[in-house]
Amino acid sequence: MDEKKRAVKEGDFVLPGDYLGVIEEYLPGEGVIVEDGNLYSTRAGWVKIDKDKIEISLKPASSTPPIPKVGDIVYARVIDVKQQAVLLRMIKIEGKDNREIATSKLAGIHISQVKDGFVEDLRNEFKIGDIVRARVITDEKSPIQLTTKDPDLGVVYALCSKCRTPLVRKGNQLVCPKCGNVETRKLSTLYRKVKI
Repeated sequence: MDEKKRAVKEGDFVLPGDYLGVIEEYLPGEGVIVEDGNLYSTRAGWVKIDKDKIEISLKPASSTPPIPKVGDIVYARVIDVKQQAVLLRMIKIEGKDNREIATSKLAGIHISQVKDGFVEDLRNEFKIGDIVRARVITDEKSPIQLTTKDPDLGVVYALCSKCRTPLVRKGNQLVCPKCGNVETRKLSTLYRKVKI
């Protein structure tokens, strides 16, 4: 066993369970545990040695998946439209390198959070399958609550409800280039201008 115990240095890549040193040499930092006076890694990562704190820690090899937080902009697909709320499944968080979301992906938009002014019928604002750009306003309960009140928030991609062709924006309406069907949505100023 002792021949396996080699000295690690700053920047070395280690795997879970690798020997890092002894407790007399360093204090255990992030990603390091102590067993019988020896220090071992708890995850894959790069060795960081803080000489001022006399501490050894690990910079993780992989980052944790993102969790939507208040203020984050998310993209979500509408899965149900009720009288008072829209239910969505979050696809990604804007600016998080297209990483899979870590928590429950369910989100909701209450009728009061769709836009400024009176909303008579949510079915005129959203349809099942629409892709929506929204901001997280509460993240402590499930489903996470979203808003589309700002001009750049709202539907960014929609299909014709009659023939499923991608709709084209004409002013404040959406027109189907195939069948001519005209629909309304709570549109984002970024409609069909963002990659999802």
